[in-house]
Amino acid sequence: MKNLFIIFFLFFTYTKCLSQTKAEALLSLGEKIDIYKLYDSKKNYNYLLEEVDFNHKKTIKFIQFCTAGKLCSTAYYLTAKEYSGITIKQTDKSKHIQIFFPNNSIETKKINIKTEEHFSGETAFSITIFLEKNTPQTEVNKIKKGFVDLLKMYNIEKKDILD
Repeated sequence: MKNLFIIFFLFFTYTKCLSQTKAEALLSLGEKIDIYKLYDSKKNYNYLLEEVDFNHKKTIKFIQFCTAGKLCSTAYYLTAKEYSGITIKQTDKSKHIQIFFPNNSIETKKINIKTEEHFSGETAFSITIFLEKNTPQTEVNKIKKGFVDLLKMYNIEKKDILD
């Protein structure tokens, strides 16, 4: 009986140490993206992930800042209950991860990066993270897995294609 107690105690301690809080997951994923984000001579991207209250519900605010113009930065509020898929693509200049949600399920706001004002945006169905072309595939996969885990923490599950 004593051994059984020790096993349960060690198992509980092990799983508790491995589990991340939402705040830790947001920070960790943001740091990983920051390492591999795309630097381009015409447009640089920066990303910020944070938890916000949106319509009285805790949700993920994904901000994509770019340096091409004063209104090209966008905040995405991931309030959808499901996502349909995640793709990884490579072009001549970059790799990018795109997460798809049901049509018009993501509220957005345009951001003036000089004044930090938020303006009404259109609804969206996807978010895209642009990474350097030479980002190792293992790191791209870790970022993808980080998003999957984060979405699960906010009860955003992958929609079964047969539903």
